[in-house]
Amino acid sequence: MNRFALVSALAVAALGFAGTASAQSTASASGQGSITVIRPLTVTKSADMKFGTVVRPSTGSGSVVVSNAGARTVSGGVVALNSGDAPQAAQFNIDGEGGQSVSVTVPATFTMANGSESLTVTTSNNLGANASAQTLSNALGSAGSLNVRVGGSVALPSTAATGVYTGTFTVSAAYN
Repeated sequence: MNRFALVSALAVAALGFAGTASAQSTASASGQGSITVIRPLTVTKSADMKFGTVVRPSTGSGSVVVSNAGARTVSGGVVALNSGDAPQAAQFNIDGEGGQSVSVTVPATFTMANGSESLTVTTSNNLGANASAQTLSNALGSAGSLNVRVGGSVALPSTAATGVYTGTFTVSAAYN
């Protein structure tokens, strides 16, 4: 009987070790997935940049500036007239998901042409030095917006051809 008890005890012990070894050979854990969906960005122009009507200088070169607020100043013999288009800054509305960070791109310059003649406009804007880190108004889950105003300056030589000069530029935005 002792021998039978010993064999039985060894068999039970072997089964116990086998069960433990089997439990350690597999393991699992569960994970979760998530996604945050936000509304797309749109950029809409609400006003064009207008320098108004000016008289070129009789000699040399002058300049015309339209500030981000739309105020016009002239220098160097350029004369500003009240006729024609009223001076104004360009305005763009960026709409998207509230509270989100966006990068806004405004070109540093663009060209306005009158036939074969052209003038270069150097732009300015109301975004400050960090246009790549702007934040849309409101909070996540609500519509947000950002107003971008673009002014500019143009050098006007006494040799500039008379007539209407026009040109285009693009303001763009992307989520960060």
